[in-house]
Amino acid sequence: MNEQQESVSALEELREGLRALRAAHEQNAEAVRRLIAQYPVRDAALTGLKDELDGQKAVLAEVRQEVAAIARTVDSIHEEFAGFLERYGRHQAVANARAELSQLTVIWKADYADRQRTRNLARGLVHELTAQAVRDGSVDPAVIDACVAERWLAEPTYWLAPAAMAVAARHRGDDGQVSRATSYAFSCRDPAKSKLFFALTWSRMGRLSEAASWMDRYLRSLRRDELGPEFTVLLDAIADAELGHEALTYASETMARWFREDPAALSWGPASSSTRLRRWQPWLRRFSAAEPTDGFAALRELSGGGWDVVEESWKSATAASGAARYLMEEFPAQRPVSGRKGQYTDRALDHLIDQQEPDEARLRRRMAQLQKLIDQDGNTQAVVLGDPTLEEETLDFVTLLERAVFAPESLSLGPPGRRFALSCVWESVREATAALALRSRTSMPATVVLTVDGWSCEVPTHGSGPLDTVQVAEELHAYQESRIRSHVESVAPSWALTLGCGALAVLDAVLLLPFLTGIGFALFLLLAVALGCGALWGIIRVPVRRHGLREEGVRRQAESVRQLNEAMNQVLTLSAEWRHGLAVAARLETWSPVELGEDHA
Repeated sequence: MNEQQESVSALEELREGLRALRAAHEQNAEAVRRLIAQYPVRDAALTGLKDELDGQKAVLAEVRQEVAAIARTVDSIHEEFAGFLERYGRHQAVANARAELSQLTVIWKADYADRQRTRNLARGLVHELTAQAVRDGSVDPAVIDACVAERWLAEPTYWLAPAAMAVAARHRGDDGQVSRATSYAFSCRDPAKSKLFFALTWSRMGRLSEAASWMDRYLRSLRRDELGPEFTVLLDAIADAELGHEALTYASETMARWFREDPAALSWGPASSSTRLRRWQPWLRRFSAAEPTDGFAALRELSGGGWDVVEESWKSATAASGAARYLMEEFPAQRPVSGRKGQYTDRALDHLIDQQEPDEARLRRRMAQLQKLIDQDGNTQAVVLGDPTLEEETLDFVTLLERAVFAPESLSLGPPGRRFALSCVWESVREATAALALRSRTSMPATVVLTVDGWSCEVPTHGSGPLDTVQVAEELHAYQESRIRSHVESVAPSWALTLGCGALAVLDAVLLLPFLTGIGFALFLLLAVALGCGALWGIIRVPVRRHGLREEGVRRQAESVRQLNEAMNQVLTLSAEWRHGLAVAARLETWSPVELGEDHA
């Protein structure tokens, strides 16, 4: 009875659970039906949202294109603005340059324009026709005095004005006025130019003794470390004896004194050859032959570490011979016929008269720079605006002589001046060249050792005896033949491996293969074939390997002989050039640019 009640209660509980489950199911079904009913509405909303997003995307694309167009417009405007700024800057630079040029032109006309008239007057006074016209009475001395006085009053501080008055006084024979005008010229800013002017002018008038005296004063007033361009122009006139032999003697004495004062000891004296070689070696090295990179490639390779010494000796010899040839060609014993007598004096005098004063030169250089800037439309990058305070180049005495001898293109110096400069340093240059040749002779080894594949031979460089290149090549050939033979004979057959492989192949074929079938038979058959091939290779390997070694040895033998012959020919060529260079350099021992009785320094 109790069990029946429990079963009934369980069924009731189960019935209640099913009712609750059915109710929940109905609720869920209703929710599902509602969701199904709402789906079309939500789908329409999602579709609308997607369309709206697509529209926003199109709008953003249009905005992006508009922004890109605005960016291009901004870049174009920026480029135009930058171009405008550049043009404006260049226009401003041109405007400023024109304003400054106008101001400097006014200053130049006010302060320096009269100097050109003074120069023209002085150039006319020193001319030979003027002196002849005064002597003939064609020109009234009073007119000359009036012109000179007017120039002096216009430029009282310009040295050329009183110097011109002294020349005018010399024309009419007034020695007192000459003395007074000369003293006043010395009181001006640059008395050295006045001394040089009187030396050149009196020389042109034929007063050589007086010209020599003034030349001595001028030379004594110079500083050997600050020689201006007028001294370079003057050297030709002095060297050609246009100022007289007395002036030439004074110049020689002055240069000898400069030699004695020079710390590098270029003058004659106890200076060692090594010191002089260090002085002139940079110039002498310029005449060395070109780098023998390609011409002596085989010699460079076979000589090994000894090539550096051979190359340096060869370069030194070619440098010494090149310098000797240059000197003998540039300064031949037969001097070239000079032109009109007095041409160098005229050139020096014209250069001195036309030479601008430092303040005037600075102003003219600045005006030229501004004019160039205007011509370039304000392009400052195309115009180098140098320092307007930069003076004309001055040279020390040693540099002047070096350039006169070895770099004449950097100086406006003629043949007489260059020969005179060489005569001043001739002993130093000759000893330096001889020292360079001696260094080459002592450093060159007597023989060059050529090494090919472990075989070496010595090739003489001093030409002490003939070299039998055929015999040397035959010796290398025999050496290579011996090496080939030893390499070929070193290849011997491996009989143990060959017999072992053969025996195993026979045993495999006789004892195993007749009793096997299937996969075992195939495997042992393959093994027997491999062992047989191994035995066969052991037999034929030796002749094949020996044949390959011989062919390789023969090729190497031919290449070695060819390389040795090439290197030996290059040794002979190099040694011949080396000996020829020393022979040419030795000619300087008996050659001199100074003729007999013409020793200047």
